Amino acid sequence: MAESQTGDAYDCGHLQGFGVPDAKPTRLQLIVQQRELDVKEAKLSVSQADLEKKAAAFLAEHGKPRNLIEALEASEKSPWKLALAAEFKRASPSKGDINIDLDAAKQALEYTKEGAAILSVLTEPKWFKGSLEDLKAVRLTTQAWAKEKGVGRPACLRKDFVIDSYQVLEAVASGADTVLLMVSILSRSKLKSLIELSRSHGLEPLVEVVTIEELKVALSAGAKVLGVNNRNLHTFELDKQRTAQIAHELRETFKLPFGPGAEMKLLALSGLSVPEDVEECRALPCSGVLVGETLMRAPEPGPAIVELMGGPASGAAGASSTGALPVAPGAVVVKVCGVVRPEDANCAVSAGANMIGVIFAKSKRGATVDQAKAVVDEVRKFGERTQLIGAPARDGTDFGARSALLRSACKRTPLVVGVFLDQPLEEVVEKASGSCVDAVQLHGGEDVAFVRSLREKLPDLWMIKVVHLPPRSDAPDDDAVVERTLKERLLQYAEVCDALLLDTAVKGSHSGGTGAAFDWKVASRVQDEWQLPVIVAGGLTDENIGELVTSVKPFGVDVASGVEDSPGIKNVGKTTAYVKGAKRARVAVAA
Repeated sequence: MAESQTGDAYDCGHLQGFGVPDAKPTRLQLIVQQRELDVKEAKLSVSQADLEKKAAAFLAEHGKPRNLIEALEASEKSPWKLALAAEFKRASPSKGDINIDLDAAKQALEYTKEGAAILSVLTEPKWFKGSLEDLKAVRLTTQAWAKEKGVGRPACLRKDFVIDSYQVLEAVASGADTVLLMVSILSRSKLKSLIELSRSHGLEPLVEVVTIEELKVALSAGAKVLGVNNRNLHTFELDKQRTAQIAHELRETFKLPFGPGAEMKLLALSGLSVPEDVEECRALPCSGVLVGETLMRAPEPGPAIVELMGGPASGAAGASSTGALPVAPGAVVVKVCGVVRPEDANCAVSAGANMIGVIFAKSKRGATVDQAKAVVDEVRKFGERTQLIGAPARDGTDFGARSALLRSACKRTPLVVGVFLDQPLEEVVEKASGSCVDAVQLHGGEDVAFVRSLREKLPDLWMIKVVHLPPRSDAPDDDAVVERTLKERLLQYAEVCDALLLDTAVKGSHSGGTGAAFDWKVASRVQDEWQLPVIVAGGLTDENIGELVTSVKPFGVDVASGVEDSPGIKNVGKTTAYVKGAKRARVAVAA
C-alpha cells in the first residue's frame, strides 16, 4: 500500500518522538525550544518588515550572496578536490568551551588565507556562544581581504537551528550566503518552505541529514546540497561512517549521482580531525568537508589546515611527511603523566594533550586500577569512543613508521598510557587489561625479551620504552662510549616498541619525576643522526617547553612534576600552558 502523502504523520513522522505523548525532549529538542523563544524575543525587538529592509540594505551595500554550488564546483577542480568548510565555534554542548576568547573575524581570515571555500559560523548564543555579529564580521572582513587581493571570497554559512523564516532574513541581513537547514528539527512542509524562501533570497541552503529516513525527506523537499552530520544531535553520538552510509544510499538506492560534474553535492559535517578522514571523504566522493573543533583547538589554523587537507590549497609541494621524522611544526606529541584525577585528565586533553599517563609503579603519583579506569573513562568520553585504540600489526613495519602510526592514532583521539617499572609480567598484564589503557610504558630495566613477552600477552597495546640518561650536572666524561651504548640500547628497543622515551634519572632512582633535565643535545643527535624519533621527558615545565620544542624538534614531550601543585595534583594553568606552549612553539616560528 502506498504511503499517504498528507496529514501530520507524513509531515512529521521522521521527527524524533513524534506520536509519543510522553516522550522526553532530547538535547537537540531542548536547544530548539530555546531557539523558538529566542526568535519570539527577536521579533519583538525588530519586526519582520524592518528586518527585510535591513536585509535589502545589506545586499545593496555589500553585494549579492555567493552561490554555494559554484563555490563547491570550484573547489572540486582545486588541488584539494573538495571544499574546506572551516568552522568558527567557541563552544559546543558535547565538548563545552573550546576556545571562547577567539575573535571570529580574525580566525575566519586565517581560514580564508589558507583556502577555505566556506566559512561556517555558529550563531547560537547559549550552547555555542556565537552571534549574528560574528557572522557579519566574518563576511565583511573576508570580503574586504578578497577584494584587496583580487580573488573570490569564501561563502559564509549561518550554522544554527533554523526553524523560522525570520532566521533566514537574519542570515541575509548579516551577510550569509547559505543557511543550514536540519531535517531532524523541521517538518516536511517547513523544510520545503524554508528551502524555497532561502532560494528566493539568493541562498542555496545546506540541508543536513543524519538518517536514511531524513535523506528521503531532504530529497523530496528538493535539496541540492546535502550535509551528513556524523553526530546525531539527539544523542550527540558520533559515527564517522554515517557519511559513507548516506553516500551508498544515494548511489545504490536512489541512483543519484553526486560530486564533481553532478547536480547533487554531498558534504561531511562532523568528527573530521586527521588527513585520513578527509581522504576517505574524497574517495566517496564528497564535495566538501566541514571541520570545526580541530581548527579551533589548533595553535595556529594555517598549518593545521595544510596538514589536514594534505597540502596547501595552491597545490604547491609542502614539507609534510607521512613518517615520524622530521616533525612538522605543531605535530609534536604531548603527554601529561602522573595523572590520578579525571578532572586533571580532562584539563590536559581539552588543552590538546595527545596522551595521558597513569602510573602503576610505586610512586607519589601512583594510581590504583580503579583510579586509572576513571581516567580512561574521562579520556574516552572526551575522545568520543568506547573502545581501545589498538596498535596495528607490527610485522614488517619499521620503527619510524610505527611511531608515525602512534602519532596519528593519538592525534585522532587522546590515548591513555599505563606506566610500569620493573614489575612482574603478570602484574603488568593484569593492571593494563583491568584499567583498559591503550598503551604500556616500561620505565625500568625491562629488557627486550620482557617487551616481546608483553607484546605476546597484550598484542593490541602500544609499547613505549623509557631509556634513562644522567642529568646535565652528572654528564660522564667519555661521551663517545656513552653514545655508543645508548645507540645500541635504543636500536634494540626499536625492534620491539612503538615509541622511545628519553628521561632523566638520578642516582638511586629510575622512576622519573625528578624535575631534572638531561642534555637535550643528546635527543637532537638521536633524531637527526640516528633517525630515531624520541619523546623527551625530565625537567620540563610550562616555562621551558617552548625552548625544548623549538631547539630539539622532538617527536614528543612528557611532563609530570613540572605542572603540579603537589604529587598527583595538576595545576590547571600550568598544564594548559605546557600543552599549548608545546603545540605553538614551532608554529609561531614557522609563521
